[in-house]
Amino acid sequence: MRISAFFAPFFTILAGIAGFYLRSSEILNVFDPVTGLPGRNAETTFWLIILSIIFMTAIIVFAVNASLKHKALKGFENAFGTDPLFYPIIFTLMGITWIVGTYMYFMYLNRINAFTPNDIYFILFSTVTAISVAFFAIQIYQDSRKKTTYILSVVPTVFMCFWLITMYRHNASNPVLLSYVYQCIAIIASALSFYFTSGFLYGKPAPGKSIVSYYAAIYFCAVTLADNHPPGIKLIFFTLIIANIVQSSMLLRNLQHR
Repeated sequence: MRISAFFAPFFTILAGIAGFYLRSSEILNVFDPVTGLPGRNAETTFWLIILSIIFMTAIIVFAVNASLKHKALKGFENAFGTDPLFYPIIFTLMGITWIVGTYMYFMYLNRINAFTPNDIYFILFSTVTAISVAFFAIQIYQDSRKKTTYILSVVPTVFMCFWLITMYRHNASNPVLLSYVYQCIAIIASALSFYFTSGFLYGKPAPGKSIVSYYAAIYFCAVTLADNHPPGIKLIFFTLIIANIVQSSMLLRNLQHR
């Protein structure tokens, strides 16, 4: 699967770029600048939906085929096996980038004076999650049997669920589902990617489901980057893209023939 470890992320990135382009065009040309309502029968919206369906179908077929012919080695370190310096360094850098994105979002809210209790909870929880991602990557190659390692592995999943709830509450009165549906899917896919990743630590590997969630997260986070989010939130989505590219490549490289 070493060849697939390169080509599958490459294909996903290309699909994400195409989705980003279509979403950018959709936001500029389909949504009314005054009412925020989308135009009816917009070609851009149609093609973005078609692209998303084709991409997800291709990824599901690829994941099913990979899981039928290959299996993951037991243990997180074996399933994602690599140099013990690579994983901690990469994810520590991602954790720092995530914290920077959270701080940028904090400064954005401070500048427009738009803090709510949910925003404060989000900022605090996001910071804790970024730290847990970095410490998990360090701890997993030192002693994966420590209880703190198991706790750290589930923090990102819980945060993503919290983010999904916060996003829904923020858009509860928004009748235009199309304006936030891709963000919603991106967060769900990211939550699943962290969830299935932690499964390798808990002795319940699911390589097929992991592959689908990784590439779905990459694609939909890329599409979401075109939305009108504050720069800090976009940086967090970008960090999630990189995290899932690294995780998927590491997993595919180490799958073994049945």
